[in-house]
Amino acid sequence: MNPSLTSVPPNSFSSALTAKPRVLIVDDEAELPKLVKVAVSRYDICNETDSRRALATARHFQPDLILLDVMMPHLDGGDVAAQIRSDPHLKFVPIVFFTGLVTAGETTKHPFFGGYPFIAKPQTPQKLAEQIDRHLAG
Repeated sequence: MNPSLTSVPPNSFSSALTAKPRVLIVDDEAELPKLVKVAVSRYDICNETDSRRALATARHFQPDLILLDVMMPHLDGGDVAAQIRSDPHLKFVPIVFFTGLVTAGETTKHPFFGGYPFIAKPQTPQKLAEQIDRHLAG
């Protein structure tokens, strides 16, 4: 028997295998993350509306993917992304900008914004889930 598995309680091992992907949404629009959270129930979603707390929230939540608005008060998405990339525990978490600064058509022509992939707002829940799945798959 693998010694590393002997200390894991049976229920925690099986629940870890069935855990939902964790998605952190950093967006100053409080209603948008609530709508996404309700519409896309296959993920464990945490939302942060204050860009100054985004890094601390990410450290605590340990997301599998971060959806990050570009235009926010205090710190913009580029600043938040730089903070996340400088954290040794978060630097490999995929970051996807989620922004109204571009159109859905622009995402096919130029799939990166500031060096990061992006999703244009607004999105239908189905399209957003497809985009999240695509970025989670890496």
